[in-house]
Amino acid sequence: MTDAFVAQIAQAQQHFTAGRIDAAEQILQSILQASPDHAGALEAMSFVWASRSDYVRAAEFAWRAALPTATPAEQLQHAARICQLARRHADAVTLYDRLLALVPDHATSLHGAAMSLVQMEEGDAALAYLTRLARRYPNSPEVHYNRGTLLGQLGRYDEELDAYRRAIGLKPDFVAVHVNLGVALRDLRRFDDALRQFKKALSIDTNDAGARTNRAQTNLLLGEFEHGWREYEWRWRDGTMSHGFPEATQWKGQPLAGKTVFVHSEQGFGDTLQFVRFVERLHARGANVIVRVQDELVELLQGVAGAAGVIGESSPAPEFDYHLPMLSLPHALALREADFAPSGAYLRADDAARAAWSDVIGEGDDRLRVGVVWSGSTVHLNDRRRSMPLAQLLPLFDADARFVSLQKDLRPRDRAIADELVQRGRLIDAGARLTTFSATAALVAQLDLVIAVDTAVAHLAGALGKPVWIALPFTPDWRWQMDRDDSPWYADARLFRQTRRDEWSDVVTALRTAIDARIAAR
Repeated sequence: MTDAFVAQIAQAQQHFTAGRIDAAEQILQSILQASPDHAGALEAMSFVWASRSDYVRAAEFAWRAALPTATPAEQLQHAARICQLARRHADAVTLYDRLLALVPDHATSLHGAAMSLVQMEEGDAALAYLTRLARRYPNSPEVHYNRGTLLGQLGRYDEELDAYRRAIGLKPDFVAVHVNLGVALRDLRRFDDALRQFKKALSIDTNDAGARTNRAQTNLLLGEFEHGWREYEWRWRDGTMSHGFPEATQWKGQPLAGKTVFVHSEQGFGDTLQFVRFVERLHARGANVIVRVQDELVELLQGVAGAAGVIGESSPAPEFDYHLPMLSLPHALALREADFAPSGAYLRADDAARAAWSDVIGEGDDRLRVGVVWSGSTVHLNDRRRSMPLAQLLPLFDADARFVSLQKDLRPRDRAIADELVQRGRLIDAGARLTTFSATAALVAQLDLVIAVDTAVAHLAGALGKPVWIALPFTPDWRWQMDRDDSPWYADARLFRQTRRDEWSDVVTALRTAIDARIAAR
């Protein structure tokens, strides 16, 4: 490095420290024009783009800066972290491995490589790094905690429990481990043990939102609605969600005559479809109710009972006297299970839109018309357990029915199988035409039955009053409760539950038996 470049980089660093990011960038660009591979300027430029939260550009500069074999450990660690932020996880693992060659058993590198491998869905490789980390730091409760989390994702549940208990043995007041252990026990249907862990966590920190929210979901799963709804309000304090409205104006049971209540959606499409039914109860108390939902649902929900207006989430909030998150409706209205089920369908498909599906419906074909959905959004926290590969559902398609795929997006693992089913005439793929929820509703309304995993389509079918059979994991989402094959939410829903964790074969067998019986009854 020449003296001129040293001085220029020092000047750029001064600008950067003072917040003059553009000035720092100009100096660094001039260096790179003269010396495109200048490692110091490349690294400094990565800081410039990272300060703008443009991690894609930052990672490109950091990666180039770290290419020389003699790159020091500190610079490798910076480049690896920037690559992680840019979701260049394979590059991050490469950089962490180079760092580990310089500093064997470097804790940050072992953990960082493992986390990137988790994102790459290479769980076994990730576990190897965390196991190495645990051997190097056997008395670190955090290491055992992270290892337990990964073991759970890999389905190694006994080892998961052991890892959490080891962490607690090293640090008895580790609240997050008690919460995770409670969740793991709940997933194993050990509900009393799970509730004891949440209680223990709260004895250490009474304001821990994770413990309260998970205890709420456990109670809701068990049908303890009064306690569950009340404590579910803690979801706004666990750092995962924010609605941006003051708590002081949230409706908590005050008289509503002549008042405007702004009900706003939260979480997923299915949550909105499930809970929008309760808007009518606010209107019955004299409220003028404005509902804001996901933009994709606005067309479908126009005219929903009780709403004076329905707007999209991209629209500004209206003036209101009170606001209410949508999943807070049952708590604010003090609802019990008897209040959940609607008297009938509470959503309606557009009549004019039905004609577009005449070719899919198959006029003149008197076979049972069955819509099918086997997987949900990949970003859903529980997607690995609630979705199934299409290959596992294959026995269903030999039934004498007209099957219609309501799967909007096909995963790579499912594409070839879906194409083969279409070619054999066993499945009609309507996915490319399901451009709106209104279009999907128009199709579902003309089917005889919908078979779905726990996705928004299951709620859409239920809200339309359509018979819906829902395939559920061993321990389902709280709304489906336990030990029942019906649902308080939808009168025509039938629940098919895993009898063994992560195993769908019994569910598919039961679905095939039920559909054969339904066909025979016709």
